[in-house]
Amino acid sequence: MHVSAPQLSSVKIEDIANLDSSQEIETLIFPYKKEMEKEMNQVIGAGEKELMKAKPESTLGNWTADLIHKKCEEYYGKPIDFAVVNYGGLRILSLPAGPITKSNIFELMPFENALVVLNVDAETVGKLFVRMAEYGGWPISHQVRFRIKNGKPVDIQINGKPIDKNKMYKIALSDFVANGGDKCFFFEDKKQELLGKLFRDAIMEHVIELNEQGKKLDADLEGRVEVIE
Repeated sequence: MHVSAPQLSSVKIEDIANLDSSQEIETLIFPYKKEMEKEMNQVIGAGEKELMKAKPESTLGNWTADLIHKKCEEYYGKPIDFAVVNYGGLRILSLPAGPITKSNIFELMPFENALVVLNVDAETVGKLFVRMAEYGGWPISHQVRFRIKNGKPVDIQINGKPIDKNKMYKIALSDFVANGGDKCFFFEDKKQELLGKLFRDAIMEHVIELNEQGKKLDADLEGRVEVIE
């Protein structure tokens, strides 16, 4: 039996350029737009309460930093001392209570930032805390506690201990910060261990995993970062 080849069609760039109205362009892209909207509006989880972004500490910051630490340890296969997220990297002020869609996660993290692990000395870790204090606080995972006094970090604790000058610390973070972004120039010469995952994809995976376990997105303020007189 003869089977005819499928009929394919294409649209040349010059054809698009010659369209004489925005309505024709809208008609052309409508099927793709509808498919994308369907994908982005897919509900992948739910929030127990609204998670807010704020300084020096916030529920949205705590939630994001903790999940990044958890997921990076899974990808890395070894313990990681803590995770840090630059404040400006979170692009919305809150995640809502109730249904969470893929669109919500793309709005939170629109960049194509990858996750990396840095193995750095105590001096470099100290510089990171200085940078975070200058900024008024960044999201940091639950292994960390510190306070900010006169714009400087004090009482730093990592896993319940002061910074050990003889220890090398493993930090999970975005490649943007690891490459010196947000004035973290002290990271520029440090070797990165790539995890092969985008920051946004790790968030998405975490939300889906919580949903499969019947759990909701949630976080509390814990005194990880405090500003004192």
